[in-house]
Amino acid sequence: METWKRWDLPTNEGTRIHRIGDRRVCVAADMVGDQYVLAAMALPPEASKGARLSLPSLSDEAWTRFYMDKAEGYELAPAYPPIPTCVRLKQPFSMAPGSTVEGWVFSRVEACVVVGGARVAAFPLATPYKTLYGSPEAGVICRYDEEEFLAAAEPVASSLHADQRFVAHPVRLRNASSEPVEVSDLCIYGEQLSIVGGETSMRSERLLFVFSSSGVRMSLDGQAPLPPGSRVLAKPTVSGEERFIVRSFELFKNITRI
Repeated sequence: METWKRWDLPTNEGTRIHRIGDRRVCVAADMVGDQYVLAAMALPPEASKGARLSLPSLSDEAWTRFYMDKAEGYELAPAYPPIPTCVRLKQPFSMAPGSTVEGWVFSRVEACVVVGGARVAAFPLATPYKTLYGSPEAGVICRYDEEEFLAAAEPVASSLHADQRFVAHPVRLRNASSEPVEVSDLCIYGEQLSIVGGETSMRSERLLFVFSSSGVRMSLDGQAPLPPGSRVLAKPTVSGEERFIVRSFELFKNITRI
C-alpha cells in the first residue's frame, strides 16, 4: 500500500505531508549538533482546507520530536487505538436463538510513526471519543466508532475496503442464547489482532462473537485464511491468554476494591 511503508527521512525536501483521508500527517527533519531530529504532527481536517498550509516552526510544542543518530528513515504504519473500540452499528438488527450471521464491520486505525521498531508518535485519523461498552457496573471504556455492518456482497463494502483509514474485520456472530438478541454494537480488542495489508485494503483476522445469557465474548475464528500475498502491517501487542489474565486481575480489583 502506498501510504503504509518505509520512508526516507525528508532531509532535503522540507516537510513531507502524508494525506490519509481528510487528515494530514506531517513529518520533517532537523539537525541539532550532529544528530538528526524527526518531527511529526497531525493536522485536524479543518486545517487541511484552503490552498495554503501554514505550519508552526519545528521548535513548537505541537510537534513530537525524536532524536536519531543517523538519517535511517521511518515507517508510517497503521495501529489500533490503545483502548478497545466499540463499533456502534448504524442499523442494529435482531438475531433469532441459535442463528449465525456473517459479514464485515470496519473500525478506524491510527497513523503511527515508527523509527527502528520504536513507536515515536500515534495520531488518530478521526476525532477520538470515548464510550462505555456494557453495563455501568461491568463496562469497558472504549474508543467510540460508528459504522455499518455489511454483507460481503453490498456495494459500499468495496469502497470501505479501499479506504486506508479503515481496517476490515470479517466477523461471525452466533446467538447461543434461547432468546432473540439485538446486535447494536461490537467491542473489538485491537491489542489481540493483526493488521494485514494487501494491495489496496487492510483487514484483521476473522472474529467470532458469541452472544449468550452471560454476555458477549469475542475470540479469533481460525476458519478464514488470510489472502495470499498479504503482508503484516501490525502485530498483536498482547496475546489472548495475557489479556485474560489482565481482565481477571481487573475484575479481582473491582470485587475487592483494591
